[in-house]
Amino acid sequence: MKVYLIVLAALLFPFSSFSQKEKKEKKDPWTSTELWIPIPIDNQLKHDRVDKIQKAADEFDGTVNGKMEFKNDAEASAILTDAIMKHVDHLQVVIENLPIDHFKKLGYLTELATAIKEIPYDLANGKVDPELYKNTVDNYELILKKRENGGDIIDEVSTHFSRSFYNLMFMFKDNKPAISVIYTQMVKLYPEEMFKILREYKDLSAAEDMIAYVAPKQPSLILTYANSTSMERAIVRRCQDPLVKSIVEIADKARIPLRAIVYLEDLRKGAISIAEVNSITGNAELYFKSLMKQRLKSNTLTRRIIDRESKIQALEYVRTMNELHEEKDPVRFKCLENLTPSEMYFLMVLCSDEIYTSSFVGTFNRMLLKMAPMKGDAFLQELNMDKFRTFIRMCAGYNKLDEFIATIDPANRNTLMATFVKNIDKNTETGLEDAVDVADSFGSINDPELLDYLAEEVKENYERVYKENNKRGLIIYFLLHTLCNSAINPNASSDELQNQLKVPPITFVPFKNLVNAEGTVVEQVFFYGDEDGKSSFASFQSNFKADEWKSVKNDKWLTITSIKGKPISIYANLPLDEPQDEEVQNALCKYLDSNKLSPSIIIHRGHSYHLSGTISHLSPSNKIIILGSCGGYHNLSTILEHSEDAHIISSKQTGTMRVTDPILKDIHQLLLNGKDINWIEYWNGLSAQMNTPQLQDLFNDYVPPHKNMGALFLKAYKIQMQENGLVSN
Repeated sequence: MKVYLIVLAALLFPFSSFSQKEKKEKKDPWTSTELWIPIPIDNQLKHDRVDKIQKAADEFDGTVNGKMEFKNDAEASAILTDAIMKHVDHLQVVIENLPIDHFKKLGYLTELATAIKEIPYDLANGKVDPELYKNTVDNYELILKKRENGGDIIDEVSTHFSRSFYNLMFMFKDNKPAISVIYTQMVKLYPEEMFKILREYKDLSAAEDMIAYVAPKQPSLILTYANSTSMERAIVRRCQDPLVKSIVEIADKARIPLRAIVYLEDLRKGAISIAEVNSITGNAELYFKSLMKQRLKSNTLTRRIIDRESKIQALEYVRTMNELHEEKDPVRFKCLENLTPSEMYFLMVLCSDEIYTSSFVGTFNRMLLKMAPMKGDAFLQELNMDKFRTFIRMCAGYNKLDEFIATIDPANRNTLMATFVKNIDKNTETGLEDAVDVADSFGSINDPELLDYLAEEVKENYERVYKENNKRGLIIYFLLHTLCNSAINPNASSDELQNQLKVPPITFVPFKNLVNAEGTVVEQVFFYGDEDGKSSFASFQSNFKADEWKSVKNDKWLTITSIKGKPISIYANLPLDEPQDEEVQNALCKYLDSNKLSPSIIIHRGHSYHLSGTISHLSPSNKIIILGSCGGYHNLSTILEHSEDAHIISSKQTGTMRVTDPILKDIHQLLLNGKDINWIEYWNGLSAQMNTPQLQDLFNDYVPPHKNMGALFLKAYKIQMQENGLVSN
């Protein structure tokens, strides 16, 4: 609303009090369309603020014409124009014509500006909801009428709630009942958003509603709140929701609450007592066995907690077997004596990224002995097919698939393998994990007939998703079929596979891609402070001859630079005791960053439980990454999020220096000579160096970039999804 004042005229020719009274008696200010008296100068400043917001909204479409054009949507544009331009103008007139004192008008104008002030920002960010702004302006007028004519806003809030009332709470902040209703409605309609601002309404009943909403989704979080000293503790403990009360009981009565929460559903049903839970959770073996039984139940509330706890407990067994790898089998596998076949199965599949080959083989053999005479397919069905694709992938990778399939009646063998590749697109809980397991298996299966059968099954599933017009499914099965065919025809050109998958070159890395602007190859090596890390570091140092390399050590890291051939700089942190190992890694990364030294090669030297530390430092500049134990989906996907074009050398188990050292030595020799790295030639040359059966077995656990089916699948999947407009670039 634009009002131009001549203040002097207003002073010289004032309206008579009689005239003003007559107009007010004859007209309703709520329907008035023009000013009855001139606007005082200080009121005009408030109007100017409202007008400024309107103008900013008006000019967003490039034209100041009193109309708002929004996303070429005529209906939305009309709603916004009516609300922000016309209705707000009308309200400015109404406020001036109301028979109220000057200061009250100033307050109403300030509130009007506050009600619409976000519109320019929302337009700029593409967040405008036309209906919300219409409701906001409409309800601003409603609240104004309630104030002037008497009446409580709570009835409208309760019966005709919209988000606009939340935006307008500043107009009735002292109306506690209405505020309480608004927060209750907001929690009901926008729980995810409202959870982030729980403190804002911590003393209202809506806070208890919020906790009740979160409890079935994140019971362990509610348990944490119940045991904390934060403000959330009070909300949780006054909440009367039955599930929340059960969680509070666990917090108060369980000896190890973080374990006891696993039994939340059984406790609610009365199937177990807190005393029994305490007895189970206090004994490591009983707890593990109980967890494996819980996995077979339909625990919808605690599924994620059970998964987490299952892996933690399974790792205790696996790490024991791994650490005893030089002991005789009776000593090494003694921890398995009291376990059932299903419990041994879960040890393998839950720890697929950490279990040693020999630990897997020993566990697998003992599982098969105890499983007999049960058939393999019946065994998996008894386990609800839980992680069976991971199991098949591991069996294929460790050359045990034929042995497992032999336990199944011939007529049923194909049925199991058909299930292996069937309906992968429908499993939303695990994302792409199943697809990556299948892709990885193709690179390990040596049976031509089985590969041919799987290719046909993949083709059938492709045809199914085609009929369903399932674009994501089409991409998954197209990629799996392509990878399966590459396994069937291993002598086919890798360039052809690369073109089909539409991924960057997979068989070679040009030398020019590894050097920085100064022509230097920068490499960073991550070591950790356990005994394995210290011995690996000593072995690593011994690989650099004094006539080719210069080594300089400070108190945090070792710098190795080439003195012959092409310039190469290698930075390796010292394997100091924890937590100093992490501290010196961070210091080295900071040094490299401050000196604009971006490593094109990253080496991880350590157990898989250290892998997350190395991964956290990855970046798009990394072109070659050598990591032990990174064959699993979660690690691969995380690596590719950081370094999507990286060529990954991975291991099916923790890497051994007897193989890793030759890998690095040969790469460094190629780099010194300034040569491109051809993975096929390079890998064949490495294989020839592994001149004993034991060394060849260790080498076979390593996967070169051009054979890393899981990584190829993930790279190609991302590209295909983007090209088909299913995800943003």
